[in-house]
Amino acid sequence: MPELPDVEAFRRYLGATALHKRITEVVVKSRRVLEGVKSRRLREVLKGSRVEDSSRHGKYLFCELDNGQYLVLHFGMTGFLKYFKNEDQKPDHQRLILHLENGYRLVYDNQRLFGRVFLAEDRERFIRKQQLGPDALAVDFKRFASILSRGRGAVKTTMMNQQMLAGLGNIYTDEILFQARIHPKTKIAGLTEEELRNIFDQMKEVLEEAIEARADPRRMPETFLLLHRDENCACPRCGGPVKKISLSGRGSYLCPVCQENPE
Repeated sequence: MPELPDVEAFRRYLGATALHKRITEVVVKSRRVLEGVKSRRLREVLKGSRVEDSSRHGKYLFCELDNGQYLVLHFGMTGFLKYFKNEDQKPDHQRLILHLENGYRLVYDNQRLFGRVFLAEDRERFIRKQQLGPDALAVDFKRFASILSRGRGAVKTTMMNQQMLAGLGNIYTDEILFQARIHPKTKIAGLTEEELRNIFDQMKEVLEEAIEARADPRRMPETFLLLHRDENCACPRCGGPVKKISLSGRGSYLCPVCQENPE
């Protein structure tokens, strides 16, 4: 599932390809991805406009149009952007197609239709309406500690709650906790300030490393658990077996030696 580093990679991809190019035609291939906006209204707003800037909050990509509106993209489990010209380059699951003045197309592709496309007049109001917490990469330690201290239950569950902290999902939360040597089931109430600081520092480092790698696991450090997310793999730190556990209905990968179970 695209998480914060993936969406940041999409934002940079958009900036390197389709930014400042006028949209000449809008094709909605699947109305199921539209949230709170009709196809006709989306076409009216987008056609003739340009994406002049882009930003990100958590897993949401904000495309700022020159008419003052925002095209907002959420990528669900399988979404991505594709910029291309030739028909043989088109992706397989096009949901929204923007034809551009230079003859290229920008496509929002989403195989499993879990992503969503929105229109918004105000970025901050949209964030509040979605009840999103602060962006995980932008938050400072004081606020991070305050947010986690309000959590109940396991640290991983709290960190993945988008209303508390926006941008983290299953994969990168596992990575952060592995780097911090904290078991995913550790109770928030049992964390010391030193452990909270360590989690915060590792969160920043992991996200920045992943963004630098363009969210491509093949470009990430060998010390990342992400490259060893399989029970047949060895821990990149101690060489012991990687284990998979279930937590809140999700599979979590960890090293039982490096991340001691507090229970």
